[in-house]
Amino acid sequence: MKKLIIIISILSMVVFSHTHVADLTLRLGQGGFYDDRSPLGKLGGGQVTLDIKPIRYPFAISLTTEYYTNSNKPTHPYEIAGLLAVNLLYMKKPFKTERVNVFMGGGMGRLEVPKEDKPDDREIGIVYNLEAGINIRAFWKIGFYGISKYLYAHKEKNNIKVIDFSEFIVLLGITFNFGL
Repeated sequence: MKKLIIIISILSMVVFSHTHVADLTLRLGQGGFYDDRSPLGKLGGGQVTLDIKPIRYPFAISLTTEYYTNSNKPTHPYEIAGLLAVNLLYMKKPFKTERVNVFMGGGMGRLEVPKEDKPDDREIGIVYNLEAGINIRAFWKIGFYGISKYLYAHKEKNNIKVIDFSEFIVLLGITFNFGL
């Protein structure tokens, strides 16, 4: 409890001080990828990401959660029930404007897929991803983004693939841009 109070106190001091130390971007997007294992030939999903970029450096830490499925509840091993990843992104403003920001980088995380024989249980593995995208601030603190990413996850048990992804994913969405 003491740690939580200390963290809240520090964040409050940073927020209410007049120094701007970091940019925060919340990204909410939808997209998907093609997959022959799916009866539809594709999977759709979404992403929620928080980018934390210190003002002094061109890098950001990106915390991401994603899912890709064809139904409300994933039941097949080719669907991604949950993905949590931490990425390091290089962010640059390519034009002499504060409205456009390009980013690229990669990271790793944890992936969950339904088990073949027990869809309510999850198989857990490591996921790696590379991504590149653009964030365009449209007005006030609201903007739009597009991202292309490569996702890789592979896991075998007893010489049987229980997790097998090597996918290119495209996502489009809305951003909320804040400063600390």
